[in-house]
Amino acid sequence: VDASYFDWPVLPEAPSSLEVKIASDSAQLTWQPHGGAATAIAVERRVGEQGRWERVAKLPTGAKGYTDSRLSKGQRLSYRVRALNDAGESAYSNIVRISM
Repeated sequence: VDASYFDWPVLPEAPSSLEVKIASDSAQLTWQPHGGAATAIAVERRVGEQGRWERVAKLPTGAKGYTDSRLSKGQRLSYRVRALNDAGESAYSNIVRISM
């Protein structure tokens, strides 16, 4: 048996409990990171209900929050996060939505 057969890449676990609070003209996101040897956390945002998801931040491992201050009145926004490592990307967290 080839020993490398058992050398599967281990993806990081998805962050959980994503929450958002609105403060003035910014969105303050918080989440719980988990195991799986994550090396970074990616924050993604979607403007509107049918817009494309964009990566707005790549944070160091262990990050538990991000503040998005590039918001405008009248916007409807959605956020999600995922963990990254050399093997790939985790599943997404839950999605949170706000209206400015």
